[in-house]
Amino acid sequence: MTVKFSLKKWAFLLALGFSGATFAATNTALPNVELTGQLLYQIMASEIALQRNEPALAYQTYMQMARSTKDPRLAQRAFQIADAVHAFADAQKAGELWTELAPGNADAQLADLLAAIRTGQMTPEIRKEAEKIIQSATTKEKRQQFFQAITIQADLSGAPAAKVLEFIRPLALLLKDREQAALALAKLYRVTGDTKQGAAFALKAYQQMPDNTAALLEYADSLLKAQPGKATSEIEKFVKKHPDDMQAQLALAKAYAHQKNVQGIQKQLRILEPFAERSGALAYTLASVTDAARMDNDTKRLLLLFERLAQGDSSLSERLPQTHLSLGLLDFRQKHFEAAINWLSKVPAKSDFYTQARLLQAQALVELNRSKEAIHLLDKTVVKNKDAQAELLHKKAQILYASGKLRESYSAMRDALNKAPENPALLYQCALLAVEDKQYKDAEQFLRKAIDLYPDRADFYNTLGYLWVEQNTKLDEAQAMLEKALSLDPENAAILDSIGWLHFKLGNYAQAQSYLEKAAQRYKDREILLHLAELYHAQGQTSKAMAILRPMLQAAPNDATLDAFMERLHLHF
Repeated sequence: MTVKFSLKKWAFLLALGFSGATFAATNTALPNVELTGQLLYQIMASEIALQRNEPALAYQTYMQMARSTKDPRLAQRAFQIADAVHAFADAQKAGELWTELAPGNADAQLADLLAAIRTGQMTPEIRKEAEKIIQSATTKEKRQQFFQAITIQADLSGAPAAKVLEFIRPLALLLKDREQAALALAKLYRVTGDTKQGAAFALKAYQQMPDNTAALLEYADSLLKAQPGKATSEIEKFVKKHPDDMQAQLALAKAYAHQKNVQGIQKQLRILEPFAERSGALAYTLASVTDAARMDNDTKRLLLLFERLAQGDSSLSERLPQTHLSLGLLDFRQKHFEAAINWLSKVPAKSDFYTQARLLQAQALVELNRSKEAIHLLDKTVVKNKDAQAELLHKKAQILYASGKLRESYSAMRDALNKAPENPALLYQCALLAVEDKQYKDAEQFLRKAIDLYPDRADFYNTLGYLWVEQNTKLDEAQAMLEKALSLDPENAAILDSIGWLHFKLGNYAQAQSYLEKAAQRYKDREILLHLAELYHAQGQTSKAMAILRPMLQAAPNDATLDAFMERLHLHF
């Protein structure tokens, strides 16, 4: 039967091409499909399903109707639904059906092609189809439009940039690398690491499209690292010509941030902040701009604005955990520790920023002389990731050590290492604490494992070699370790000191002096200076030794370590 409708009920049907009891004719030959009550019910049910956020049901219904009626507009509608919710595999199926039902329809062919590209299908066959579609365009503008649509889908496919470039390059040649083609190539060469080609195409795109914001931004980005002044100048000229272009104004703020130009950023804030009052995304971006220039008060104000706007906007709320972490960090930097703790406590356990927030919260408690609370906070923090567990235990060990609890600190550090047994920092920290706790065999074991895992780390060789020198044992092995460390980092003052101290222990005073004096020239470290003073004293050069010790004694007249040193060498101030 044929059904009559009210004008309101026709609204969604008109988009499909209905004009009465049957589908209206278009450029494509269409089947003469009667609009029966059953068909109408299915269409209405599908649209209602969409309104109820059930796109999968709507899609399946339209696909079934398209197959049964052979009408391409129903397949087109199925394609639109799948594409809108980024169900690209389903969109491709709908595109294939649409093309099958309307083989001469250019829109159907383009939709089918774009869906295939979006799912990562960039084969030579697909590229030939893309070439045909671009070449079929009757105007230059249409060719650019087709190319741009293809490029966007290729970029969204998630395929490696090199693969996308290989697919796009022949298509760009059809457009003689002009305008949008040059811009697409600039981006692709940049992300594949070919900055020279990227910069060349960026310049070409901007020269051909001097009023195109995307071309400006790509060109400025190609200049920013090597020629930040020129990049900023180009954006300033564009903004002067297009003062209402907010993208360009924001790009200028970012360029100023790159140069740490606080005055320039403040000028841009006066232009952009009124818009940020209505745009949480802009407020967030401006906060990152001011943060790059360490404009803490401006950053805090913008993050507070974003936090307020995000509370009522689900599309922004996923950024709230990072915002609360950033606000906590800002207050921590400004020594507002109670305020920092308040912000950090808002970061939820399910957030990727939870561990970082708890670590910073614990440190804020330490700054308030509430170390016991900090340790309690860390102990009750539950995370599943073992690396995160190791970080929490590492922080606990540091707090315990600062509180003078060496044995407990060493235990916590070993617990951290058990969670992340190949972590180089934890291996090293365990070794240092083991030495301080006089657990020398443990220290040697940690350092040997560290060297096995990270054979290019000079500090591991140096620490193990120096440990043996201090114990006056395995000096041959110690020399081999220290020479290896020196070969990896020949200008390192700590390594020069270690090998100089080894030669002192071996009685090679001339070599010891050469190394220790070089070490002292590079770094005026207390331990290095004491080693050098002891060497001078051993050689009878007491005046040189006292020239080193006298300023140290004047700066710290009651230093027990210095007193013991002077007593051991029978020296007097």
